Amino acid sequence: MLTFSAENAQFWAMRKPTLTIRPYPHSKTHRFVLDLRPFGKGRKFFRSRDEAKAERRRQLIALERHGREAVGLSLHELSGIMKARERLAEYGKTMVDAADFLIHHLEIIRRCKITVAQLADEVLEAKRKDGRSEAYRSDLKLRLGIFCRDFGKRLIAAITVEEIDNWLRALNCSPKSRANYRANIGVLFSYAEKRGMIERNPVPRTAKPKLVDHPPEIFTVDELRALLEAAQRIEPDVLPTLAIGAFSGLRDAEIKRLDWSEVNLRRGFIDVKAAKAKSARRRLVPILPNLAEWLKPYSTMKGHVVPQTVRGKIDRVCEGAAVARWPQNGLRHSFASYRLAAIHDAPRVASELGHTSPQMLYSTYRELVLPEEAERYWKIEPVVDAKNVVAFTKTASTHR
Repeated sequence: MLTFSAENAQFWAMRKPTLTIRPYPHSKTHRFVLDLRPFGKGRKFFRSRDEAKAERRRQLIALERHGREAVGLSLHELSGIMKARERLAEYGKTMVDAADFLIHHLEIIRRCKITVAQLADEVLEAKRKDGRSEAYRSDLKLRLGIFCRDFGKRLIAAITVEEIDNWLRALNCSPKSRANYRANIGVLFSYAEKRGMIERNPVPRTAKPKLVDHPPEIFTVDELRALLEAAQRIEPDVLPTLAIGAFSGLRDAEIKRLDWSEVNLRRGFIDVKAAKAKSARRRLVPILPNLAEWLKPYSTMKGHVVPQTVRGKIDRVCEGAAVARWPQNGLRHSFASYRLAAIHDAPRVASELGHTSPQMLYSTYRELVLPEEAERYWKIEPVVDAKNVVAFTKTASTHR
């Protein structure tokens, strides 16, 4: 590392630079050149020697002025300049490059006056206007709110990759939850990038948490049969909710929005309207033979499929069936697993589930259940003497 004495610092500051005008034979119009590359300014070309001399004098005055300014620098400042120049040289950059980069960054921050909290409110309002679901917006609001507790008053353009990385790593949560935070914060910065508030979204450059690939949990054939038979006995109005989830693969949110007018037993399909689907695309889901048997006693029903206080009723059904666990998205995962094992047609099952591609479905659910278990699953049918269900068919559900 270079060091300075008072003598060589003064010599460095006071040394007069020399510039030489040279002929330039490669141009018929600009026959003289002044090489300023040693001073980081490139080359300049002139039609006449007089023009070149005038520019040479101007450059010498500027360089001498810089030299006089350098005389006033302390040894500490001179040493800092040399250290900075050496560090930048490792990356092929000059001090001017570094200054330009920093000034550009500070200028962006100066121009962008919106804080993280203000932008979060704007993003949530934009998602509402875009028609995103309430569940999506609630999750986004929750996670952005936690991010705003630490960064809310900061300007969005001033947040760095390192700060976001450190914040994510400091979260006291599982890798999966951390990945969800990362995705939601990415929505915030992506919005800022698209609107020119920042030049680049920093979130993709943060570390991805390592997620262990756990297969989805599903109900066993015996567990599902016990649930449906318990629903017949204890809470018959909740049985269609369970049966549709298990044998059609609709999402929980789609079932909650489902109306009996959209369950067409005669034509054999469930009409999932675009406004009620997660993908915002309409799809017709086939009513498979055993599902038709479970829904047959409800053919005259009107109103919403899901009854009021459904959670409490399902809890009572689980207790009556002696089923102690409820896998996350268990009914939908069960449908996907047993359906794929039964027909070995990933594109068809993906279409029934509302997926845009069979790739994820095939990699997630392939060989999750044995073929003989799939055969048993699709033979789960209602008990014939379900007296409670027959009595219930004349009652309309009013739950939204």
